[in-house]
Amino acid sequence: MITRRTVAERLPDRWRTGLVSVIQFLLPFLVIGLAWELAVRSGLITSSSLPAPSTILAKVWALSVREGVLWRHLTRSLYRLSVGYALAMGSGLLFGTLLAMNRILREMFSPILSLLISVPTIAWVPVFLITMGLGDRTVIAAVFLGGFFAITYNTIRGIEMVDVSRIRAARTMGARGLHLFASVLLPGSSVSVITGLRLGIGYSWRALVGGEMLSAMVQWGIGKMIYQARFWNDVTVMFVGLITIGVTGFLLDRLLIRWLERVTIERWGMVAER
Repeated sequence: MITRRTVAERLPDRWRTGLVSVIQFLLPFLVIGLAWELAVRSGLITSSSLPAPSTILAKVWALSVREGVLWRHLTRSLYRLSVGYALAMGSGLLFGTLLAMNRILREMFSPILSLLISVPTIAWVPVFLITMGLGDRTVIAAVFLGGFFAITYNTIRGIEMVDVSRIRAARTMGARGLHLFASVLLPGSSVSVITGLRLGIGYSWRALVGGEMLSAMVQWGIGKMIYQARFWNDVTVMFVGLITIGVTGFLLDRLLIRWLERVTIERWGMVAER
């Protein structure tokens, strides 16, 4: 007897699982967006203070497709982020490794690190504006500082948590220096290091937006777009900037950090594959 199957049942298992995941991911946004739209349309919320999602999406289309300025703002922000975060990642991993492996250096710099890590990055921007000027260097410095401390701190903690017996066994077998780091310390600390990289890129992204808002000579950037919309009281453009920040941050985490997780800690069997 031939029975009719639904479209979902005809799909391969992998596609079906992916479809369910997409629906689960989008459903909360759809529910919130629908409630938001109805609240604005019914007059419970004034559109001048909180524009409807349909209005925001129309503005996204206008700025990205018809005018193209959204892409120019975004590409400029991503350039600053890539330079600052690359510097933070390289120096944070190196500095964190040195402090973790050298007790004297760790005792010297730990108080300074603990002191500076509690200072918000945005508080440094006025200092950078005076010392570095009003251009890209200030924003890149803010991005660097936003990611540096998180990466350094988690690298130190990750290496400190590596089983001492493994280090001794590796040294007994002749592992020293870079070989010891690559074969024992890096795999053993990778979970904490990846966490630091994830936190670092989030902090760097937020520092980037704040730096672009405060730097007068910066003409392009998502933060600058939001700041300029304030003068025209254009709340819709502000929400376009907020959505762009959120979506871009999510994609950076999924495309960069998530890929790094798959090729390191999941391949090494340190966490269950998802």
